[in-house]
Amino acid sequence: MIRVLMGLGYYEVGGFKTVIDNLSKYLPRYGVEVTVAARVVRVEPPSHINLIRLTPEEFLREAKHFDIIHIHTSYPYTKAVVKAGLRNIVFTWHGYAPSIYVPGLRNKFINIALKHLYSRILPKIKWITAVSLYASKQLLNMYGIRSKVIYNGVDLELFKPCLKRQIDEPIILNMTAYNNFKGRDLLIKFFKFILRKYPNVKLLARGIGVNNRNIIDITSYLRNEDIPKIYCLSNMYLLTSRWESFGLPIIESFATGTPVVALDRDDARREHIINSGAGLLFRDSKSLLEAVDEVLRNWQEYSRRGINYAQRFSWDLVAREYVKLYEEVLSDESTKQ
Repeated sequence: MIRVLMGLGYYEVGGFKTVIDNLSKYLPRYGVEVTVAARVVRVEPPSHINLIRLTPEEFLREAKHFDIIHIHTSYPYTKAVVKAGLRNIVFTWHGYAPSIYVPGLRNKFINIALKHLYSRILPKIKWITAVSLYASKQLLNMYGIRSKVIYNGVDLELFKPCLKRQIDEPIILNMTAYNNFKGRDLLIKFFKFILRKYPNVKLLARGIGVNNRNIIDITSYLRNEDIPKIYCLSNMYLLTSRWESFGLPIIESFATGTPVVALDRDDARREHIINSGAGLLFRDSKSLLEAVDEVLRNWQEYSRRGINYAQRFSWDLVAREYVKLYEEVLSDESTKQ
């Protein structure tokens, strides 16, 4: 049994929580006992999560009782264990959001400061992973640090191909319309162009804060088992976020057979859209409408490609990759010192 203390800054609705929840579900199948630590807890965890709230000082004290310390881009936790000289650290880089996209002056300042702080501490960690090829290249460009790519995944036991869908009119989904960083403003803007061409179009958007004939705000927090049902109500996903280091909604969409139309950005979304052939990128209203028309015309083919592509990202496969890495860490002579 390998005992892992997994640390993150904020346990709240979003990508980090999804990653932590799934690793906690799948790693025990391969002899790994996971304890999750967070500095801030904003939602109740599922029953299978052993979650504790810890300050960086408390995290360090707990860390000494575990075989592996696995940190998901939390600077305070990382600083504490590196400063103490612990060597059994796995650090997962979830990417650095360009400051131009970070909302609020205070948040921009923190973001810029963290960029410099990480430059001092990351070179001291031997085992660093990145959640996408994009994130790995970003880490190399920013700090000259090489990393092992272990992609995030999708729970294929939960996200399964939908049996049947009517596609005469677009039924569009967006699961991350919380704020403008996630493209809430762009979602509303581009949806209006689709609405002009397809007056009966529907937009199901999580956290958009708008309800009318064409836009339905679905619950901001859904139970895990309910989320695939929402994907199955739609026939395409419209991604308008300003930045993605991996793009969990893309893979979740693909797993249910839902094609993705995504605003083009130089980030991880290009990996998935281009490599899968299960979606299209757009840059303006003209290319958006062309993409929507194309997906509707050839929906079955896009859906099939997405289902096939998503199989590469099973959390079961991801868990096995991490187990191999944990074993490498534990067998390394530097860890035993």
